[in-house]
Amino acid sequence: MLNLDNLNQVTDGDQELLEELLSTFFQCTREDILNLKTAVNNQQSGLIASLAHRIRGGAAIVGAEQLASLAGDIEYSGKQASPERYEQLFLELQNSFKSVEGLYPDL
Repeated sequence: MLNLDNLNQVTDGDQELLEELLSTFFQCTREDILNLKTAVNNQQSGLIASLAHRIRGGAAIVGAEQLASLAGDIEYSGKQASPERYEQLFLELQNSFKSVEGLYPDL
């Protein structure tokens, strides 16, 4: 669900810094997901692709591989203007984020 190898390497094992980076990731991703939901509801392809790209990058950095993959799928759908896929992919992404976030309920 969450591969912390990259973050452990970046933080050199500093648990406090790792938690700070995860907290920032969660906060930013929550905001991006809210904005993505609005973009999906309004079928704003360009904005969908842009927000999904941001989510994918953050998820990749923290090792949330499934979340990064789903965000990549949404980004691709946004670039292809495939509104029939937005909603289902968004729900999967939202559930994946909740699962990752649930691993650190105190952040």
